Amino acid sequence: MPEQSPHALRVLVIDDDPEGARSLSELFRCYGCATAVAYSGRVGLRLSKLFKPELVFVDFDMPDMNGLAVVAEAKLIDAEGGRRAMYVCLTGGGPEITEENAGAAGFNRLLYKPLKVTDLLAVLLAARPGNFVAGNAAPAIRPARSPHGDRSPRH
Repeated sequence: MPEQSPHALRVLVIDDDPEGARSLSELFRCYGCATAVAYSGRVGLRLSKLFKPELVFVDFDMPDMNGLAVVAEAKLIDAEGGRRAMYVCLTGGGPEITEENAGAAGFNRLLYKPLKVTDLLAVLLAARPGNFVAGNAAPAIRPARSPHGDRSPRH
């Protein structure tokens, strides 16, 4: 993993699917982000107070509280701390969540599972557009290269 810059985009993933949440976290770390993971809405809210994320991915359908309730409380935490994070709703689909009611609840984006890497990268760009501008002091978001070089077999 690349060394984390103090300017790294802080990304929190809140999802009750541990494998999916860890996979997202690792992907974002490969792009230079500082990440944290919570497997329930309540833990995610507590972690949000400590981690102070700039970008939060929230699964819509979790057993302890749904994504709408999580983002409503998270926005209050942001207001108390003078912060403003970007919130992305993750969903497998269904009639209970649409772009309209996700936006009304405070989400900035709605992504459908299975997730596409291009959609995730578009969200990273939207969360920190300056990362892609030459000459910016913030580090560029790009995949990390192995410190051991290319280990593919040579013929």
